[in-house]
Amino acid sequence: MTRLRHEGKDPETGHDVWSLRLVDLEASILASLPDQLEALLARPDSNRRVIERLFPKSYTDPEEEALNRKLLGNSLLQERQETLQAIREQLESAEQKPNGLELKLDRMSMDLWLRFMNDVRLVIATDLGISENLDEEVPLDSEDPDAPKFALLEYLGGVEAILVEALSHPG
Repeated sequence: MTRLRHEGKDPETGHDVWSLRLVDLEASILASLPDQLEALLARPDSNRRVIERLFPKSYTDPEEEALNRKLLGNSLLQERQETLQAIREQLESAEQKPNGLELKLDRMSMDLWLRFMNDVRLVIATDLGISENLDEEVPLDSEDPDAPKFALLEYLGGVEAILVEALSHPG
């Protein structure tokens, strides 16, 4: 089970530091997600609904939107690719413990994880046809072929909540 513990202040920077513990299964699942998201970003036409949710329109006017996209160029895509690479690097540098991984996180890396998990959750929710927050828990039917996606969506939401709570109330 994912656990987050405040480790105090980094003696060199004075910034808060946390220890995120992931059991092997969680670490394995999280480690597979950057490649899956990167594959989607590399082939945006493979799932337009998801891409449109990750990169929503800023303007209703088609001309303004086209100009905005032209000005932004590939910066939004590049930013997401950099996030995926940084997540991979953090997972690779994590300390292997007897039953999982331990990542040391500061505020910037927690923000990085939050952005990453939010993107993954948007992809999953769009794929499942969820367009707004669920007000109540959806019971999982183990026979439903989408049950693993629903479970991952819930899990990532729980991890996001843990990180947000820690950032809101460090120490």
